[in-house]
Amino acid sequence: NFMEEVSFNTSPGFNKHAPSDYGDIEGEDLNSFGTKKSFQSFSKAESYPDPVADQLLQYYSMLNLHSNETLRFGVLASPLSLIVLFYLFVSQSTSSLISFSAFVISIVFIGISMWMLCDILKRDEGPRSMQEIANVIREGSEGFFVTQYGTIFKFAFMTSVGLFFMYAMRDIPAQSKLNDYFSPLSMAFITSISFLLGSVCSAIAGYAGIWVSVRANLRVAAASRKCYNEAIQICFRGGAFAAIINVALAIFGISSLYLGFEFYFWLQGATNPPIEEIPVLLVGFGFGASFVAMFAQLGGGIYTKAADVGADLIGKVEVGIPEDDPRNPAVVADLVGDNVGDCAGQCADLFESISAEILSAMILGGVLAEQSGLDFETKSGFILFPLLVHSLDLFVSTIGVFFVKTKPGNPALKSDYGELEDPLDILKKGYYVSLGLAIIGLFLICRTFLYVEKYPNAYLYFFSCSVIGVIVSFLFVIITQYYTDYTYGPVQSIASSSQ
Repeated sequence: NFMEEVSFNTSPGFNKHAPSDYGDIEGEDLNSFGTKKSFQSFSKAESYPDPVADQLLQYYSMLNLHSNETLRFGVLASPLSLIVLFYLFVSQSTSSLISFSAFVISIVFIGISMWMLCDILKRDEGPRSMQEIANVIREGSEGFFVTQYGTIFKFAFMTSVGLFFMYAMRDIPAQSKLNDYFSPLSMAFITSISFLLGSVCSAIAGYAGIWVSVRANLRVAAASRKCYNEAIQICFRGGAFAAIINVALAIFGISSLYLGFEFYFWLQGATNPPIEEIPVLLVGFGFGASFVAMFAQLGGGIYTKAADVGADLIGKVEVGIPEDDPRNPAVVADLVGDNVGDCAGQCADLFESISAEILSAMILGGVLAEQSGLDFETKSGFILFPLLVHSLDLFVSTIGVFFVKTKPGNPALKSDYGELEDPLDILKKGYYVSLGLAIIGLFLICRTFLYVEKYPNAYLYFFSCSVIGVIVSFLFVIITQYYTDYTYGPVQSIASSSQ
């Protein structure tokens, strides 16, 4: 009913049969849909109810300055203290120490991402008219997510049962050291449980993306009316929240499973456990993540494109109003599709990619270490190197987020503001900082965990490979910008050719 009101109760000059006559939507009436409301921001009490966000903000507001300082110190000191205590009183094994450190780091950065989220949620939500549309989009997006993922989980559960029976009927390879510790039935149970854990973590990653998107969008729109810098920061930190959750969940899931198997070997009294074969036990996690990501991408992507094309056809072709016009109810379906496809779907896909990358590299590292005849402690570094790299990723990327900023103010309200800084140039500030820190961190990790006395220069080759990867990723950004940015020749030539 609300969208019907928005669609048809517009300014008096609107005539759906006359594309050029749809009233003044460029001024103050654009955000009020035909009414004469002013652009004043409503208080939190007047905004639409959002119980989870309100609860988070309530906890956040309870922290005074002293509490914030204590919390920041605790975020730095607590992980180090836990790792030191683990080393002193639990295990001095390199394998256990690395996996436990990765586990702690993942939890810490989930906490940091929640702090970023609260910083976003406390921002102004804009006038009531903006909140009305945002609320409709939020309800539609979350409703679609619940329906879609409810179906996905039913299929995931059935698939896990199928995997259980497949593995239960399959013998463990005779040459595998796992024969001494597991039976086919226990392998089947492990694979099914890790599959379900991967599915759940992938779903959480997707939900984190859509949850922050439908709330940050409104605040970015409100901030853009006042300050260019604030809008950029809210927008980027919303994406950073979802990205940190993605990487942290992948590390959390894999490291927790790895620690669980190490604990199992300890219970079995193994003095030299086959840690090089633990990654093989974790393939179910990556499979579960891929399973959810596949359906999320397909379902969300099909809905997104169908809504996009449908909204454009009915709006621009049949009625003759501009694209994304607020009076077209199909635009809401289009925007819901952007959230469920581009946010939830891509987050699940990113989680699957990271998980599969970590697991495949761990398997290769284990094979390499075993065939090279490395000792137990040195072998651990090669197997767990991917977890260390992505833990470093959390550090350098989070630091880079805080360098994404520009001159405050709004050029529309401030005559001496000057030219707007290109958004991609603003993002590159944080990207360059992260690249520099990544190269330093990669060298330290390679030297510490990939150094082998028998091959003293081998770690330099591994480091060189990582530097090549960093350079290639940088070139991807530059090349993509050249061919897609309007300030460069290719796009300008297309524009001039179409005139």
